[in-house]
Amino acid sequence: MTDAFVEAVTCATAARVADRCSNPNCRALTSGPHNDRRKSLTLGLAVHIAAASPSGRRYDPLLPDHEHGAYGNAIWLCRNCANLIDNDVVLYPASLLRSWKGAAEEKVGESTH
Repeated sequence: MTDAFVEAVTCATAARVADRCSNPNCRALTSGPHNDRRKSLTLGLAVHIAAASPSGRRYDPLLPDHEHGAYGNAIWLCRNCANLIDNDVVLYPASLLRSWKGAAEEKVGESTH
């Protein structure tokens, strides 16, 4: 099983939080202009809430295989926060990450409606 999300999941995960880190204590902008005007920089990534493989962080054996790479198991974070949550799974459990994701989407939703 791959650790990468398909492009559609990655794009939706970033767009639904307006390209900002979902960590409420960060909210860093994760995209910006590239030197080449036809390109942009991406400083964030879609991170698994529950690991895709049994040896990964926060693996959930009850999560069906087809859900590991799905939107519901992805959270958008800046690279620093992605590293932070993967290095301390006790402090950053899946339940907290799901809470962050929901709150970040809600915050963006409030500003766009």
